[in-house]
Amino acid sequence: MDLSTRQFERLSKIVYSECGINLHEGKKALLQSRLAKRLRSTGIKSVKEYLSVLEEDSVELINFLDAVSTNHTYFFRESHHFKHLTKDHINIWCAASSSGEEPYSVAIYCLENGFKPTIVASDISTRMLKVGQNGIYPIEKAKNLPPDILRKYFQKGMNSWSNHVRVKSEIKQMVSFKRYNLISDPLPPQKYDIIFCRNVFIYFDNETKSHVACKLYNALKASGYLIIGGAESLNAINHPFKYLQPSIYNKTCQPDKL
Repeated sequence: MDLSTRQFERLSKIVYSECGINLHEGKKALLQSRLAKRLRSTGIKSVKEYLSVLEEDSVELINFLDAVSTNHTYFFRESHHFKHLTKDHINIWCAASSSGEEPYSVAIYCLENGFKPTIVASDISTRMLKVGQNGIYPIEKAKNLPPDILRKYFQKGMNSWSNHVRVKSEIKQMVSFKRYNLISDPLPPQKYDIIFCRNVFIYFDNETKSHVACKLYNALKASGYLIIGGAESLNAINHPFKYLQPSIYNKTCQPDKL
């Protein structure tokens, strides 16, 4: 299967309009590979036919976006960010939670430090959200965890699951998963003390970054914190946050209208 320039542009526009990910020409091979999997899965024979299906079938559109989204994470990734969590942070939003390792890591950190917040974990990928809800992971995802933490908060699989771990129910009960599109969905009904939105801005152009940053600002309580990925910055865009240090931003004034 070869993607024509026109087909690549059409598919890229769909991805950008739906979830803000900017697929430049250098991502053509990636898109072609992920698309091939969807064609095999659906039995659709041509890209032309598949494009027609995407226009009519909202379920397949979600499946396509799931396939295109990059989801690489593990427990306690960039864990130095967790030091900003305190007992005053009772409502936490992991706004790009992927398969759940981040919100579960946050939950474990908080319990280890004597407090138990409510955590909302959202992502655009229904496939990743299902993994998070199940709470079962290949053991290499937990390779950074000390043995005592692993014993305390995870169950080791047996037999055919011997290379997997499962998050214990005490941790799972702290996290609720839901699908949320940072680009197009309305503001959540509640305000949060702290929002993690890590390793997502890197996929957005400046216009989309600004839109998402303002939305997250309005989803925070007064004096709330936004934490982004270590390789990311909001320096090149217009946003209402106060910069504190790399990856850490603070809400210091009243919300602006989106």
